[in-house]
Amino acid sequence: MDIQSLGLVFGLVIGGGMLLALLSMGTTINPLIYLILILTAVGLFFTLRYLNKHRPPGFLMGYASYHLRQPKRLTIGIHHVQKQKGKAGRAK
Repeated sequence: MDIQSLGLVFGLVIGGGMLLALLSMGTTINPLIYLILILTAVGLFFTLRYLNKHRPPGFLMGYASYHLRQPKRLTIGIHHVQKQKGKAGRAK
């Protein structure tokens, strides 16, 4: 399993545990929610193991990068010219 994918599982467990701990200071939280958090992490772990066997290495990080972090429009070349509205954008 890719170390970044394993870090995602640990981040879910640690982040979810911290969030539930903060919420439990203000309200009462059903213990089943902790069980749901653990089952979600275990399910994610086995899903990532399955995907890493059937997908190329770094599949999860590539998928997240493509859908979350990359801009939808790429510029090619050194000079990037933005279109301007009005008379200032017209070529002379």
